[in-house]
Amino acid sequence: MIYDEKTKGVMESNGQFILPNFNSCDNATFKASYVVASDIECSGTLTALFDLTVLGNINASEIDVNGRFICTGKCVVNGSLSVQHDIWGNDIRAKVIESRDYIYAQEIDADVVKAEGDIIARKCLAVENLAISGSNIICGETVYGAGKVAANMVITGDDIDLDGGKDAVVNPNVYKPDAEANPHSEECLSKKPNATHDFAAANDWAGYLDWLSERSVYSLEKERFKLWKETISVADGLVRRNIAQLRDLTLFIWITGIASSDYFSNWASVKNIQSAMDNHFSAVVSAGESSINCELKSYTELIQALDVLDRYGGKMNENVFNIAFQMLMSNFGLKSKFVTERFNNKGWKKHS
Repeated sequence: MIYDEKTKGVMESNGQFILPNFNSCDNATFKASYVVASDIECSGTLTALFDLTVLGNINASEIDVNGRFICTGKCVVNGSLSVQHDIWGNDIRAKVIESRDYIYAQEIDADVVKAEGDIIARKCLAVENLAISGSNIICGETVYGAGKVAANMVITGDDIDLDGGKDAVVNPNVYKPDAEANPHSEECLSKKPNATHDFAAANDWAGYLDWLSERSVYSLEKERFKLWKETISVADGLVRRNIAQLRDLTLFIWITGIASSDYFSNWASVKNIQSAMDNHFSAVVSAGESSINCELKSYTELIQALDVLDRYGGKMNENVFNIAFQMLMSNFGLKSKFVTERFNNKGWKKHS
């Protein structure tokens, strides 16, 4: 099932589409921000490219949300629940729960819980292997189970009830899983500072990305690191030997996103590749050449490219950014100047 702005029987309100009833299916993809006013039964993967709000219960094999995820009922996921922004829920149960922001729920039950922000359970947090937060873990009642918890602070209303006792509360910066530990635990250490520094010092970006891939639970993350490795390899080769022939802005956009990510925040070598490509395209644009292109393979790549421009466009030469933005808008059949005018009318910025 595909749900987008053209789906029949939906209503639009404040930029979100309201779906009165969800029909059970194997896989479902939401290509716009949706509010589902019913239960969801999905035997396969539930994918949302933007925000997803469900005013009912969810039962699915996998859930992947690129925006915010809200579920007012009981959310049961047989595999992983992966969300790019924050998670708001009532009762959330899954093998792996991951948020690039914070997680807030009444109850959480999972093998692995990972959040870059706070993990907040108003009642209980049940963890089988590991719960790790880049900030704090807060429970109104307690955290229990056979696993470990790692955070700056762990605060509970009642005594912690983990099998390992006090030893189950560990420092996230030094925690190392045992050799026989579940691989989910290792995934939570993909940004281990010392290892990152060692790879950066040796300029071994290929080994670093292999290392990250080995510690990833999600197939999407593994594919991302594999793609990054291929992208840097091509860009590095061009910069060293044949940059004068480079005309594809897509490669430059991907490199800008990689070099600006948290994974490569201290990598001078990768930033030098991005800088060399920026200087090259600045010269090409200034010379008035019309041979620049932007080869995109799919709708997904278009959205990803726009995301890079939105986040990191300020790190590009302004003229190069404008050309890239113009080419991406042309995929929608739009003139970039009209889009920019509309953004200005709404008080939006083209990039942050």
